[in-house]
Amino acid sequence: MSDEGDDPGRLPSRRTLGIAVAVLALAVAVVATGVGLYFAVGAGPDEAAVDAVESSPAVTVERVDGLTVVRSGSVTAETRGLIYYPGARVNPESYVPTAAAAVAGRDVAVVIVDVPLNLAVLGPDRADHARAAFPEVDSWYVGGHSLGGAMACRYAAAHADELDGLVLHASYCDSDVSESGLRVLSVLGAADGVIDADRERESRSNLPGDAHVVELDGVNHAGFGAYGPQRGDESVSTDPAVMRERVGTLTGRWLVDAPAVRSGR
Repeated sequence: MSDEGDDPGRLPSRRTLGIAVAVLALAVAVVATGVGLYFAVGAGPDEAAVDAVESSPAVTVERVDGLTVVRSGSVTAETRGLIYYPGARVNPESYVPTAAAAVAGRDVAVVIVDVPLNLAVLGPDRADHARAAFPEVDSWYVGGHSLGGAMACRYAAAHADELDGLVLHASYCDSDVSESGLRVLSVLGAADGVIDADRERESRSNLPGDAHVVELDGVNHAGFGAYGPQRGDESVSTDPAVMRERVGTLTGRWLVDAPAVRSGR
């Protein structure tokens, strides 16, 4: 008596093939679900840091239709608006403390956008939604952290005539905005162990000649947001809250440092 499993030259039955295909499909679905959850959950935020901002009478945090708005006063035509793209796999709420330092005592509103699976590359035009939500704002900047900064640069390159400037946090441009007329601020951490430093330096040719590039001592890649340590980053003795305060304050001062330039474009 012969058993089909004992004959290596015999083709598997349709039933066997069906089972194999079903098992493979299930495995793919499980992996895809796991990967999706990994990105969707995101790193952070540090709840204590966000709670501290929300308990402050000097800053208001609003969450509206996929946007987290951090401001210190009413949003008017004179308000400088910064649309902010989060870094890869970082929960947008993680940037609330940094945004709070930027807006404190200034007529600035930071609008942090949600993006699919916490990947800015999947929502490159989310700035359109943010601008539409606040039509009264006349002076808009776009920016972001890490991958979010790169996507902000691509948006700025495509909408330069509608914006006043670009803010890069631990990031660099892979699009040429050197002749865009935009104001550009690039803030880097001297202890950043994640960014490709060589590529960042090479990419500075994509920025305008008067771009303001600042490197902060004692600041690493994760120091731009409140989401905890990041693999591959350098260890620093600087308190995370101090890093965020320095980044946010520098950014806020730069935003209000010059008159709006978009009018008349």
